[in-house]
Amino acid sequence: MTPEQLSEYQALLSTRYNSLTTLIDELDVAASDVESDDHKSDALAEAIFLRAFTAYEIDLEKLFLHYVTGGMSLQGAQANSYLKITDEASARKLIKAGFKFLSWAKPDTIRDTALNYIEHGWPVVDMLATRTQDLSDCERVRNRIAHNSPEAISQFSMVQRNLLTTERLFHLSPGQLLRMRHRKHRKLHIAHYIAVMNEMLEAIIDPPA
Repeated sequence: MTPEQLSEYQALLSTRYNSLTTLIDELDVAASDVESDDHKSDALAEAIFLRAFTAYEIDLEKLFLHYVTGGMSLQGAQANSYLKITDEASARKLIKAGFKFLSWAKPDTIRDTALNYIEHGWPVVDMLATRTQDLSDCERVRNRIAHNSPEAISQFSMVQRNLLTTERLFHLSPGQLLRMRHRKHRKLHIAHYIAVMNEMLEAIIDPPA
């Protein structure tokens, strides 16, 4: 992407974030001490979250490919890429190398990919460092929405402990958890998570000097 295209991309991210925030503002707050019977709102929260997380993965890959092929930040900073390829499609094919797909969901995998192809993984690794737990929890919530496996359930229990300090004894759906208020920020968990994803992408586009 050219600097102009990167700036336009940033504007698109902002527009999408504002649209998601509008949808979230219409969600009712869920109770934290009893099982939700508002299945419609729970399902809507899950759908909004899945949409946001999928878009985040796509954007993260796009920005990584931008830097690994010689692209610059909004301030004109350039990553020291180990690849000598300027075509993003060719770079993606090389990085994928034998995998069915590139994963941009797990922070550890993202970090390893960035470090393998860019010196110090900049700017991806720097921005990831302060958001690892939240982004890991986002991936766990996504997996619990998509799967009912023992592994997904176990990982979702970890999210509950991170957010609520303890697991709930009643059945807690991902949608109900997303509609609860964050005990520190007081906004809905889904609003907090989507803000974290947006801040991550914004910081990669325009990393601090």
